[in-house]
Amino acid sequence: MATIQIKRRTSAGTGPLVGTTGSVKAGEPLVDFTGEHLYIAKADKTASVSVPLADSDYLKIPSTSKVDTQIDTKITALGLGTAATKNTGTGNGNVPILDANGKLADSVVPKIAMTNTFVVASQTAMLALSAAQEGDVAVRTDLNKSFILKASPYSTLANWQELLTPTDAVTSVNGSTGAVSITLAGLGGVASSTYNTHVASNLHLTETQRNVIANIMNSRVVSGAGSDFSLSQAAFDAAVIGSGLKINQVIDSNYTPHMIKYSIGIDSSKVLQPSSVIDGGTY
Repeated sequence: MATIQIKRRTSAGTGPLVGTTGSVKAGEPLVDFTGEHLYIAKADKTASVSVPLADSDYLKIPSTSKVDTQIDTKITALGLGTAATKNTGTGNGNVPILDANGKLADSVVPKIAMTNTFVVASQTAMLALSAAQEGDVAVRTDLNKSFILKASPYSTLANWQELLTPTDAVTSVNGSTGAVSITLAGLGGVASSTYNTHVASNLHLTETQRNVIANIMNSRVVSGAGSDFSLSQAAFDAAVIGSGLKINQVIDSNYTPHMIKYSIGIDSSKVLQPSSVIDGGTY
């Protein structure tokens, strides 16, 4: 059996047979294992100094890895990004496409309607709102009510849903309805003059309650020529003698409510007295 030889490059260098020496036949294959390409000669040709063999004399068929690299390079050069490798559709990882109306499918982007408000004077006028879309509102001046279009078409009354609002009027006040003027007598109470007399007196208080009120006193501490109020607790603490005052608290249960009494005195160890000794100190 005859052996068909294919020119192949197995030494250093890449590409087909080129230069001023050698010859090829039309359709003759040349394999470049280093560059991973298959070259097919386009026509018979013998190389010479004046007409050398060149890359343009061959059809170039790259390997799979070379094709992948060339495709990636081309995608990068064209700035196609990752979308160039995605399938079209509406599933996960797909690139959605526009329909015949130039819109995306509802499964990709649900319908979004900007709500418009139409003021109409009758049901007939509402059902004639050809510009109304789902979500639009019709304000009926004949009913003092509002309706929203929940489905198409606009001309079908059942597609208009009434917008419910809470009642804005008092149902009744002590059995009265409408514009009600509230008075004590209207509420079943005593006359205003009787109420005012009662409020101004202490007849509604017990004896104990009167005693409690009588024993309540309002007291406060004010500054005078011999005192000065500090602007902050820190300033006060820095300006006073530590533990300079002695305070005793006594709760007097003879009063209702109980009375708290305080006894206040100056600590004798913090001040000079006639019997005090001033020591010059030890060196």
